[in-house]
Amino acid sequence: MKHAIRTATTAFTSAATLALSLSTSAMASPLPIVQETPDLGKYCQRHYGAEARLTQYSALGWQCYKNAAQTWGILVSQACKDQFGLPKAAYRAKGDPYSWYCYKPLPTPKRVGVDLTRYCVKHFGHGARAKLVGSTALDWVCAHGQHNRWGISVSTACREQHGLPKASYVKRSDPYSWHCHR
Repeated sequence: MKHAIRTATTAFTSAATLALSLSTSAMASPLPIVQETPDLGKYCQRHYGAEARLTQYSALGWQCYKNAAQTWGILVSQACKDQFGLPKAAYRAKGDPYSWYCYKPLPTPKRVGVDLTRYCVKHFGHGARAKLVGSTALDWVCAHGQHNRWGISVSTACREQHGLPKASYVKRSDPYSWHCHR
């Protein structure tokens, strides 16, 4: 059994698959520019003169192991920097120890605009349009004809259009100052 675990660990390491970071949080779906698979064995050898071992079957189950008294957690983000010059690490599935990858996220603009008419059409049909019924950022509604009006969730529009969770206006007195952001 001990030999089977060591063989599986060696096969994994030589296949150049992963390096773990207990301090790296996984991202559900980062937008990568570059993706590479970090080599767990190289990380352990370089930093501790040790081997990589899977102590439990999960993405978080890896350690550098020298002997029973000398084990270390693996900092995946450091392995990614060392091996590829990439700043981020994430796993695709927590239950899969072989799902780690390194990436550089796409830059997200600080602020992006939001199309309120697009929101209205999606939620209330092709005849619906965004209509300003006052003079402030809070005075937008979806309108269809003269009598059908509905409120607009600008945060929902931002999530749907840009994948950004928040919406804000720069100035309440400026109805055209809405933007989406993290």
